[in-house]
Amino acid sequence: MDISRLKTLWGPGELLDYELKRASTHPGEIPGDVIEDVLIPARGYLPARLLSTGEVMRFIDVEGQQVADIILYDPKNLKNLSSMNNTTLINRTWKISTGHAFYAKFGQRMATIIKDTVGTNGAAGSFCSAELNRVRYGVEGTHSCRINLTASMGAYNFAPADIEEGCCSLFMNVSYKPDGGLELLPPISKPGDHLDLRADMDIVVAISNCPSEHNAVNAWNPTPLRIVTYHTG
Repeated sequence: MDISRLKTLWGPGELLDYELKRASTHPGEIPGDVIEDVLIPARGYLPARLLSTGEVMRFIDVEGQQVADIILYDPKNLKNLSSMNNTTLINRTWKISTGHAFYAKFGQRMATIIKDTVGTNGAAGSFCSAELNRVRYGVEGTHSCRINLTASMGAYNFAPADIEEGCCSLFMNVSYKPDGGLELLPPISKPGDHLDLRADMDIVVAISNCPSEHNAVNAWNPTPLRIVTYHTG
């Protein structure tokens, strides 16, 4: 990551020291030519990126135990987004990890996980919202993935109501009980763990660095994410 460019973009002192430190660390071995290397601050989002077919986006859990919420869109039809219902039914599992593909609302194969060093991802399609937090925890006006994802899709003029439940929560640790119950547990991801997602068609990727801190989703402590986009030629 080009730290001098970051300083130019943000201005001296505008990046928190720890973010600058995190941004200056080496992202590890990238198996291709890097297109972009971006740090998303805790509770933040990344403006949606267009991935061309064959390009790969690596999601790096910088400090460990942090969830990334993503929704994929067909750039030719933004109503055709990732469907976790189709994804789990076609893959015949809710344990979506290495080798599994994401499928769109209208059936297209959108992207494939080609590497996952954690192996736990939330495939329910849902995301946190201020409304849900009000009902569950009795708190008003919280940060949420709905608002982050809306901001991520800002260039496409999305409003909160446009964010449908087609979300995959990378690194989320969900325990499904034999009696039908479920529990959100702290992620098992460690610093540097990552997931590589290859675009199988041109896709728009919306990303929220999950801000949830009223449950164990981010171990009650939201932290930065790093996104490295690369192609293998």
